[in-house]
Amino acid sequence: MSNQNMMRVVMNATRLRIIQYLTLHETATAGQIKEELTDIPPASLYRHIKMLEEAKLIHVVKENKVRGTMEKVYQLNKESPLNGDTSNKAINQIVQSGLLSIMSEFARYLDNEENDMRKDLLFLTTSTLLLSDEEFMEFTEEMSAAIQKVINNKKNEERKVRRITFISSPCEE
Repeated sequence: MSNQNMMRVVMNATRLRIIQYLTLHETATAGQIKEELTDIPPASLYRHIKMLEEAKLIHVVKENKVRGTMEKVYQLNKESPLNGDTSNKAINQIVQSGLLSIMSEFARYLDNEENDMRKDLLFLTTSTLLLSDEEFMEFTEEMSAAIQKVINNKKNEERKVRRITFISSPCEE
């Protein structure tokens, strides 16, 4: 699978949530994922799991016999989805695909005149920081700790699915 096709598979909100679930829980059945991601219709969830499996981003690590059927237990594929290609060109394709995906999410959202950016708390911001490597690592650990506080929240009437994207990039002096 080409890197661009791989990014098309990965850069989907539902599939990212499945990957996030497996990152947090290491292994899971489709049923366990369904219990957590209650806002995703089951047929859609199974289709997304199948796409991740076909892209070799997840794989079956065990099968349990449950009431006459085989229940698959999934895990993230620990091998690089880049098939070992970590060249700047390959990484650039992934970054560009990811940025295009974010742009298309914004475009879809903003194309709908009924969406209310203030009510939905939509924002885009960029900050340029002066940090040593040690300060930067401490900063990312603090951001990670803040995310860990809310990452296992369950959906309810008050909570909406929100995507937060952080990108660290070099700056021109």
